[in-house]
Amino acid sequence: MGLVVPVISTSNVIFGIVFAVFMVALAVLVVITLRWAIRRDRRGRAEWEHRRAASGRLAPPRGLRRLPPSTNGQSPDPRASDPESAP
Repeated sequence: MGLVVPVISTSNVIFGIVFAVFMVALAVLVVITLRWAIRRDRRGRAEWEHRRAASGRLAPPRGLRRLPPSTNGQSPDPRASDPESAP
């Protein structure tokens, strides 16, 4: 018995080439989109901080934000957020 060479059909080869090109193109588009979004975010954040500094208001600390109080799954009391209705 001789060496058995598997037969690969032409359609499988073409599909593999087209699929590989598609995956490379998709990866390139993802990288380009992420770079664009990050660049735009940095520029927008810098402009926002510049406007806040120019108006005399200080920017909030990075990474910190005020969260609403916990309600433990219950509906919040609307009177709790209105300081004028406090007794």
